[in-house]
Amino acid sequence: MESKDWIKNYNRLNNSFQKTLVFRVGIQAGLFSEINHMFLAILYCLKHNIKFVLSSANSNFSYEKGWVDYFLPFCEESDSKLHLKYNARSYQVKPTIPNIIKTKLVRKLLGVDFLTQDVWNFIRDAKFHSETFNFPELDISGNLVSALQIVVNHIWNFQPIIQREIDNRINTLNLPANYIGVHLRSGDKVSEAKISSANTYINYIKNVTELKELFVLTDDYKNIKDIKQSSPEYNTYTFCEENEQGFSEGAYNKLNKEDKKKITLKLLIDTEVLYKSTIFVGTFSSNVGLFIGMRRNANLWYGIDANEWRMW
Repeated sequence: MESKDWIKNYNRLNNSFQKTLVFRVGIQAGLFSEINHMFLAILYCLKHNIKFVLSSANSNFSYEKGWVDYFLPFCEESDSKLHLKYNARSYQVKPTIPNIIKTKLVRKLLGVDFLTQDVWNFIRDAKFHSETFNFPELDISGNLVSALQIVVNHIWNFQPIIQREIDNRINTLNLPANYIGVHLRSGDKVSEAKISSANTYINYIKNVTELKELFVLTDDYKNIKDIKQSSPEYNTYTFCEENEQGFSEGAYNKLNKEDKKKITLKLLIDTEVLYKSTIFVGTFSSNVGLFIGMRRNANLWYGIDANEWRMW
């Protein structure tokens, strides 16, 4: 089924539901943390007969309008400014009596049944992740990752101007037909999970493939230097620049919109190259790695910190 037909079928089904969720994306976390949770919420709503409505205006990755700055629209959006103050992840909303009263009033004013905080814990629950999904009109039938693959690949459609820029940048790499995609995150990720060295990745790669062509998405050029010095037999491609020394989400959120757009676009380009790789090697603890896994249905997906793809 072509994406335009899938989107029509999705909206026909989505709009048939009586209850409504407005899910806010781009609150304050990294791009793929925000987007991965959005896709989970879409699937959760389908499973529970809830209409999914997006709120992306003034998101931390937006340039002018939000989601449609980079992607084609796929559902109804709510642009109410009430979402900026009252629609958030559950841990960002203190369960005080005044807040409970305020959010109840906000739901009534918006004419919706649920906000992001109302479903947050459910979309992250292992019980939900272990369920099966069956929506014949959307070609969905199977477990979480197979269902997510369908949802992601039909919704993940760039605006034409963004698609052209991505294609042009990728063409400058002159990548071979077959290559290994590697995601090697450093920066502030050290506060969330154990960071593996470049040599750890190379040693892992040697055990899964004889390919010697690497595309590396990393936020610290030191990783590129380490690979080139310790493993010169590998041909290494990257968009990482020599002055990059680790990404910080806090610093990113303080940037102006122009600089945010450059960084966001660069990340989208990087992940497109990873998605198209013959073999992907990353980490289970990274939202980029999770996204590549769900988009590829975990085919030839290797996590150096996990035996198989799973959500967190």
